[in-house]
Amino acid sequence: MPRRNRKGRRPGQRPRLFHPESRREARRNQRELETLLSRPPPELSEPPAPPPLARECGNCLEWVAPAGGLPHGPSHGLPHGLAGALAARGRCIHPASGVLAPPADTPACPHFTPRR
Repeated sequence: MPRRNRKGRRPGQRPRLFHPESRREARRNQRELETLLSRPPPELSEPPAPPPLARECGNCLEWVAPAGGLPHGPSHGLPHGLAGALAARGRCIHPASGVLAPPADTPACPHFTPRR
């Protein structure tokens, strides 16, 4: 009978291949990888879309907030009380709207252009 070395192998025997994980673990990992690759990719998590703006004058690009005031002085030819009331309500700068100074919560005209 031939002698064996200190690792228990015979002189012509090839060394054992080193397997960092058992065959069972390798098969399990392969199945998990195939399962992950067979699934469709997850959708990118995008923030939810903001709700649409209400169709009101205050949400229109053509509406100017009252903080800007009226151009060319506080009255520009209007009686003092009327000019103050108009300045507190904002202005519609669309030429075809037909509305001079709507409050922010007034339903929008057909020329509504949302701010976003």
